[in-house]
Amino acid sequence: MNNPNPRDVQVLPIATNTTVLRARSWTRLRFEIEYALARGTTSNCYLIKADKTAIIDPPPETFTQIYLDALRQCLNDWEGLDYVILGHFNPNRVATLKGLLDLIPKLTFVCSIPCAANLRATFPNRELKIITMRGKETLDLGQGHILKFIPIPSPRWPTGLCTYDQQTQILYSNKLFGAHLCGDEIFDEDWDLLKEDQRYYFDCLMAPHATQVQAALEKISEVPVRMYAPAHGPLIRYGLLELTKAYEIWSRSQTDREIRVALLYASAYGNTATLAQAFALGLTKGGVAVESINCEFAEPDEIRSAIEKCDGFIMGSPTIGGNAPTPIHTALGIVLSVGDNTKLAGVFGSYGWSGEAFDLIEGKLKDAGFKFGFETLKARFKPTDITLKECEEMGTDFAQTLKKAKKQRMPQPAATPVEQAIGRIIGSVCVVTAKLGDVCTGMLGAWVSQATFNPPGITVAIAKDRAVESLMYPGGKFVLNVLGEENYQDYMKHFRKSFAPGENRFASFPTAVADNGCTILTDALAYLECSVNKRMECGDHWVVYAIVDNGKLLKPEGVTAVHHRKAGNHY
Repeated sequence: MNNPNPRDVQVLPIATNTTVLRARSWTRLRFEIEYALARGTTSNCYLIKADKTAIIDPPPETFTQIYLDALRQCLNDWEGLDYVILGHFNPNRVATLKGLLDLIPKLTFVCSIPCAANLRATFPNRELKIITMRGKETLDLGQGHILKFIPIPSPRWPTGLCTYDQQTQILYSNKLFGAHLCGDEIFDEDWDLLKEDQRYYFDCLMAPHATQVQAALEKISEVPVRMYAPAHGPLIRYGLLELTKAYEIWSRSQTDREIRVALLYASAYGNTATLAQAFALGLTKGGVAVESINCEFAEPDEIRSAIEKCDGFIMGSPTIGGNAPTPIHTALGIVLSVGDNTKLAGVFGSYGWSGEAFDLIEGKLKDAGFKFGFETLKARFKPTDITLKECEEMGTDFAQTLKKAKKQRMPQPAATPVEQAIGRIIGSVCVVTAKLGDVCTGMLGAWVSQATFNPPGITVAIAKDRAVESLMYPGGKFVLNVLGEENYQDYMKHFRKSFAPGENRFASFPTAVADNGCTILTDALAYLECSVNKRMECGDHWVVYAIVDNGKLLKPEGVTAVHHRKAGNHY
């Protein structure tokens, strides 16, 4: 059910002495790098009210006042709140933490050791009461609510901590098992319908940290859990076993990949970390394993091991005081000391005024003889949606370059009879164009078929590493431009070449804008305006089913172009 208010707080009991306060953002379309689904999000806070009272993960500053009002209604008085448990540290929650401290100066924080350091740096003028949890300590709230703590650090969230309540057997799972989805449903009653949201959340946020996800799954398997209470989205009660198994499969599929990329970065204000996440998404889409390393928290041996094992590496850095931070200098020194300049390299980062860090890193790597997979990306201040999409595409291109190089080194078997037969399947040559916000892209495709008469619908098969793929989720819009025999070769030649991330794919052709905002190639035979209805994962492709909303035959006398392939193992 849609809500007229852009933000509110939903308060409901979920177990004995336990309440959830879901700070809901109905209109938020993007959260860090995930923007394809655009279904809002929730920031879940949990209240355990026994002999002692604790809250887990208060929401960000956009909810501070309405959250404090809702929390006050749940408490007898402010002095009754004893603990604030933090599953991770995020600067956007500082305003809410300050509001709580102003109301309750004697409040005690419970968190990981890195999180405690962040708190002290954030509130240097306050005498904070902090209890740090390393994994063996417990916190007794009374009435059987004995809390255990499970550290789950990752490069993106080095302060990560899960909380387990022995009384209710609820695991407050922090970033694990979440989804960016806003609705009235507290629990996952229709858990089978949530798979797409949960998988997309995993691919965007968890896949680059698959090794850490596997370690976290092993840790939480030691406690009996009847419910996951994540930081975002519905609570997991009905599909708990299925989602746990899915996380195991998804993370294993990442770590088992043959080609590896080390993604090394440090971040001053979170902007470089966001860029790194976008690069990681593109790399994982490109089919390589990513080992993300936050150099601020990694040991030199960890960095050295990652560089020695990887096929290529990408380094990201902010510029602070006209230089790269010390952890990046350390990582760069390790890269140069390993001395294997056959590995493909890349450089990116954010800056405020100058950006000398990029020149330093790039110059040192060039002097050492490294080749680069893309032009250095420099983002000023907070990256835009377009910049993040460029990072994603750069990551995918980087992965494809590594895969192509490996393929060229290995002899390729001849096409089998089955592959030759499949290659005789005839498909119309088309150009798919899609747009979401300011991001516009397109691809050449021939794996297109009519799917339904009523409503008129089509299916399109799209490789997972295509840039347009992340714009083809249910609700997304695209135009299918059907090419004619007289000019399709020009389009095939153009769209088969490599494009620079962010490059205008349509600059060489006459175009118009469709009613749905996407690009029409006016020299095409016909075009169809489509809305994505469903998509299904099929091997190395996504099959997208879309309903045709509008269309026009531009050249009634033209003949549809078809592409006859020699084998079914390539386009």
